[in-house]
Amino acid sequence: MAPGSVVLPAAESGVPAAEPVAAFLERLPARTVRVVKLGLAALEWLPFPHRFSRQSVEARSGFLARMEGSRLSVYRDLLLLAKTLVMVGWARDERVREAVGFEARCAVREGSPAPESGGLGGLEPRGDGEECDVAIVGSGAGGAAAAALLAEAGLDVLVLESGPYVDRHSYPTDPIEGLPLMYRDGGLTIAAGRPAIPVPVGRTVGGTTVINSGTCFRAPEEVLEEWAAEDGIGWARALDGRYAAAEEQLAVRPLDPETMGRNGQLCMQGAEAIGASGGPISRNAGDCVQCSSCPLGCRIDAKRASHVSYLPRAVAAGARVRAGVMAERVLVEDGRAVGLECRAGLPTTAAEEMARGDRLAETRSWRVSARTVISAGGAFGTPELLLRSGIRHAELGRNLHVHPAAWIGGRYGEDVRGWEGVMQSYYVDEWQHRGLLLEATFTPLSFGAQWLPGVGADFMSRVERFDRVASIGVHLHDRSSGRVGMRSDGSLRLSYSLSAEEARTIQFGIARAAEIHFAAGATEVYPNTGPVSVIRRDRLEEFEGKSFRPGDLRLEAFHPMSTARMSADPGRGVTDPNGAVRGAAGLYVADASIIACALRVADGVAGGAAGRVATGGEGTLAAAQ
Repeated sequence: MAPGSVVLPAAESGVPAAEPVAAFLERLPARTVRVVKLGLAALEWLPFPHRFSRQSVEARSGFLARMEGSRLSVYRDLLLLAKTLVMVGWARDERVREAVGFEARCAVREGSPAPESGGLGGLEPRGDGEECDVAIVGSGAGGAAAAALLAEAGLDVLVLESGPYVDRHSYPTDPIEGLPLMYRDGGLTIAAGRPAIPVPVGRTVGGTTVINSGTCFRAPEEVLEEWAAEDGIGWARALDGRYAAAEEQLAVRPLDPETMGRNGQLCMQGAEAIGASGGPISRNAGDCVQCSSCPLGCRIDAKRASHVSYLPRAVAAGARVRAGVMAERVLVEDGRAVGLECRAGLPTTAAEEMARGDRLAETRSWRVSARTVISAGGAFGTPELLLRSGIRHAELGRNLHVHPAAWIGGRYGEDVRGWEGVMQSYYVDEWQHRGLLLEATFTPLSFGAQWLPGVGADFMSRVERFDRVASIGVHLHDRSSGRVGMRSDGSLRLSYSLSAEEARTIQFGIARAAEIHFAAGATEVYPNTGPVSVIRRDRLEEFEGKSFRPGDLRLEAFHPMSTARMSADPGRGVTDPNGAVRGAAGLYVADASIIACALRVADGVAGGAAGRVATGGEGTLAAAQ
């Protein structure tokens, strides 16, 4: 896969790759490791009656090339798995990075004050359990925002997070360390389907906000209108004030085109050349002008992730944050949530997690007593917790929606050095009416090289010129859906079915991204589709004329949502319009990383909880504003 070149050191003979990957796998959940082993075993026996590892290097290279061009998606999926593992192990090495010229760093505008972040106090869970007014499971965007509002309303708030606390003093630079430390399943959370789609989510104090790229959009008006019309969410039309408050708290600002970096500038130039509307992306990073480490945490914490924004604010108002605590189930008595049954003793800091290595943590039973429980574990964690707790609703775990995304690279005749500037920088909304949003987005070498086409020497020649690659992400506002469930061994089961119609929409979006690349001067484009690995300038029309199946696309997905859907209709919604879970009083959901909505839910909880504290009774939920 990585035989090296005149410039690049070869895997194994020049740079170790297998050993780092083995160390990486040792720290992943057992089921994830089993899936990876199954995939590698399949790769070993695919050339039957021969074994892959016992063939010559030339024969193996030829076989991998045939896999890349195969019409069978399983071949291409296995090749992508192998490429991904090799890049995590090989491209992380400093010798490879130096050969390419890649450098990860963060900086704010000259003259701007250094970013500040308040402390979170003691993170260690105390004794055999704790008491509070409101227990919040999850410390990401929804949970942290709700915690700040509720603590400032005078309630005793306890925030639980299963992952460790990591900040600018402890962010790892090596993906082998960072992925198991800060990502669920080491970044290998995958929704089964055709195609299988990775959905990376965070597992650290601050949740996915710590490892995302900081892009901040308000929900489109047509989406809010749909929520109001179809599900009776009347307050969806009145979120402007909450959006404004969140944007102020998070220092959300549009990027300056002069400092966004060449990757974004090329996208902007190409879009303007074809007359496509767009603009600089707004990010929760204040005066940040350079970031190329976002997937492993902002090295100066300029990105106002939840652990340096809302959570310190919550702690300043009296809230407590407990890391290394896995909430196993909600305790329900007489139809009302009264607390949580947990396991404590998981690592609370990066240092503890790294010291643990592949040893299992010694955990203990730990109980929370609470008047109100809020699940803010996201579209995966919330149904996981509610299902384990015996909460039953026909729609729980169903209706999984994501933003399926394709990485579209373009090779240029000039230096791009996409790691200089800001990772996500410019958006194109010309085709939003078709459910498409395009973003100039550059991915660090260890996470992005596997999307380049080719194997062996052909692949190496493209990695070698990674400095001349620009990239655009094609994101789909989906109507396809999936499901979150539980396996018999207690692990999470994800599935997602991309419709043929939406596969065609993504194909259209890929073609538009290619058109933008070519208008900006690209010489070839990488569409990440099975049947076509490279588009030349004069072959775009031919690409658009092809018929693609869902399994022909190589996708990732982001922003999972809707598995505990809110609706005024009891049959459609797991929760009512106030976020209250049907069938369990005192239990709420405030997640999906939509901060404005989480604040709205927390407002209602604050009113209801304050009433119960004052009267010792049930209280009333605050009316929608």
